[in-house]
Amino acid sequence: MTKTFSTTPKARPILDLPRSSFEITLDIFGALGVLFMIFVVILNWSNLPERIPSHFGVSGAPDGWSGKNVLWALPAISLVIYFGLTVLSFYPQTYKYLWLITAQNAKLQYQNARQMIIFLKTEVVWLFAYVVWQTIQTALGKANGLGATFLPVFLVLVFGTIGFHLFKAYRER
Repeated sequence: MTKTFSTTPKARPILDLPRSSFEITLDIFGALGVLFMIFVVILNWSNLPERIPSHFGVSGAPDGWSGKNVLWALPAISLVIYFGLTVLSFYPQTYKYLWLITAQNAKLQYQNARQMIIFLKTEVVWLFAYVVWQTIQTALGKANGLGATFLPVFLVLVFGTIGFHLFKAYRER
């Protein structure tokens, strides 16, 4: 008879799952994205005009302008996302799962869910880094916004990652 666990996090097994070298690499790559944003803002700060693009429409063209201090928002948000999701990745037993967690599937489900969180964290940080870079380039007159492909690429990356990991979780249930 298969021992099952409640769908509530309190009843799930707590496993000590070491991070894979791939997960560590993704974490480092995400941290580099945060550092890249901070470095790019500092490097370009003195050359930026007082008003810079602060919002981009669906087409990727700027449609809102603000003071250049707003440029610090994305690195700050990225830092919060990076650290918040890093902490969360250490507690996969607390996540919401679509399928029952059992003694047999807990390890694979936890690893898959943790990997999804790490992927999403890294993707969002680097997508934000691109927005910061393009905002600076647009403010300096070297670009005309994010580009028409930004939104579709962003959506495919994020929802593709989620879809892939949900499919994997379904197979490992």
